[in-house]
Amino acid sequence: MEPEEYRQRGKEMVDYICQYLSNVRERRVTPDVQPGYMRAQLPDSAPMDPDSWDNIFGDIEKIIMPGVVHWQSPHMHAYFPALTSWPSLLGDMLADAINCLGFTWASSPACTELEMNVMDWLAKMLGLPDKFLHHHPDSVGGGVLQSTVSESTLVALLAARKNKILELKVSEPDTDESSLNSRLVAYASDQAHSSVEKAGLISLVKIKFLPVDENFSLRGETLKKAIAEDRKKGLVPVFVCATLGTTGVCAFDNLSELGPVCDAEGLWLHIDAAYAGTAFVCPEFRLFLDGIEYADSFTFNPSKWMMVHFDCTGFWVKDKYKLHQTFSVNPVYLRHANSGAAIDFMHWQIPLSRRFRSLKLWFVLRSFGVKKLQAHVRQGTETAKFFESLVRSDPLFEIPAKRHLGLVVFRLKGPNWLTEKLLKELSSSGRLFLIPATIHDKFIIRFTVTSQFTTREDILQDWSIIQHTAAQIISQNYGLHCINSGDGAGIPTTIVQPTSDAISNVPQLYLDGGKYKTPPRKTVVQPKKLSVSPSKCVISQQVKGQEDPLDDCFPEDVQNVTKHKLTSFLFSYLSVQGKKKTARSLSCTSVPVSGTLEQCNPKAAATDKREPRASARVLSRLPEDMMMFKKGAFKKLIKFYSVPSFPECSFQCGLQLPCCPLQAIV
Repeated sequence: MEPEEYRQRGKEMVDYICQYLSNVRERRVTPDVQPGYMRAQLPDSAPMDPDSWDNIFGDIEKIIMPGVVHWQSPHMHAYFPALTSWPSLLGDMLADAINCLGFTWASSPACTELEMNVMDWLAKMLGLPDKFLHHHPDSVGGGVLQSTVSESTLVALLAARKNKILELKVSEPDTDESSLNSRLVAYASDQAHSSVEKAGLISLVKIKFLPVDENFSLRGETLKKAIAEDRKKGLVPVFVCATLGTTGVCAFDNLSELGPVCDAEGLWLHIDAAYAGTAFVCPEFRLFLDGIEYADSFTFNPSKWMMVHFDCTGFWVKDKYKLHQTFSVNPVYLRHANSGAAIDFMHWQIPLSRRFRSLKLWFVLRSFGVKKLQAHVRQGTETAKFFESLVRSDPLFEIPAKRHLGLVVFRLKGPNWLTEKLLKELSSSGRLFLIPATIHDKFIIRFTVTSQFTTREDILQDWSIIQHTAAQIISQNYGLHCINSGDGAGIPTTIVQPTSDAISNVPQLYLDGGKYKTPPRKTVVQPKKLSVSPSKCVISQQVKGQEDPLDDCFPEDVQNVTKHKLTSFLFSYLSVQGKKKTARSLSCTSVPVSGTLEQCNPKAAATDKREPRASARVLSRLPEDMMMFKKGAFKKLIKFYSVPSFPECSFQCGLQLPCCPLQAIV
């Protein structure tokens, strides 16, 4: 390919990339292929003669795209974000053209110098201590770009191991280093990433994974107890990996407690903030950094949430000489006139050669600026809050762990197999991508807002898919019947879906061409007390008690959240199945704590005694939490939408349930 053809083909590729990223939401998120799908589409060996670029370019859509998972899709909610952006792409375009190998300062001074400066920029943006800066009079540390957080954690552990072995050699000079290494032990929480375990396997350092508290956070007392027990066994504690934003539920280890313990015990404290680190550009999220002054190293991925595409991992140490003593090799062919006076990043990492990664980071930081990066993080967090509000509004689902930043975990109430089946069905559809996790023996689904292209319209679409899939699973396995009134209105039985009116008031969306649109909005605190009065089931209840963390999810122009009726989309699914539905009376004037149909209407109870109990037996198979609303669930129900107005029904139901639907929505 000659320069002129490259210029033409380059423009074509840029056009293709623009078209791809601009329309990625229209593509199936996960591919419908099987292992080995590509083998039949490619020849057995490379071509002997050149192929035309037109053929090569045509094979992108024919061969490559059918097997791609579209990580930039707004319907990609698996793992954590892996974002890119136009400035980032341009940065690597230039870096790939330069293609320097910046292992020493002399091998490409601009590569080293730019990296030192942007790492200082980044450290200041996150609020890291001055000891992590290259250009500070009191610092002997600094930052470097690694390929992944996994590599950064391994580098930190190897440096901690080497430093501890050198300390032990002072008192045990005749002991072999391998023998000393066998006594070393490191710690992390049982929520830590698998890369910590892999670092232990490579370094031959034992890793102990410690239990966490009810918030999935590793605490100081737990660490202190483990250290004391291991010292009694003759082991030598050396390293702690604290996680800020765990993979499972985005939990945060308690740095303010772990830091003093590490300082007192002489342990290297490494912080893995792979996903959450980007959030620290916003001052309101820096409370999780309380205790950062005790850290020996810190790492996070701009390649996750900061829109700098992979690979790009920030890694800082407070003492660069501990890296040098671990990784320094100095053959004559790598020496230069400024060796020792200039930074040579080959001494900060495992490989020798390194890419010009700082160019794309520099382009992104300059193109967006701190304010727009902060807005990007806040938008992703607010979008996750919106999804959380939808899940909490549906009594069939539960959120077993507190939401942090852009990650929401949820599950269907009941046995694990229900949620497992839900995830399997969602995955097979290819319309959105989710992955599981487990906490306290509960199977959960992780939902991460990963794409900067994600809108509330996309979230509503994904939630609709989740709800419809859940409705089919429940109906197929439990044979639930929706309750019909004479005028055809559906009464919610299992899954509560906001009506179009309710949706338009919660996020203030409006319909345009069959799709929801989101105008600019402000958020204010939702009033903590509501009074509702359905037409048939008259209730007046004020919400008291603990403040709901979702109070900030409502726009200030919501006039009256209590006006909107609940609807059941399970009704919309089952009502077209051609089965005759029965209805039960829902007319009452109070919310009984417990009771049967006899308490609500003796006449209905008499009819009930003569009816078969097949439906009751089916419903008895449901978990108890599906059958009864607890006070907290009732509060959340009336917080997000009003208590529904139930039309008068004929007395036909033979189910022995409490008479008020708010106590017995199944």
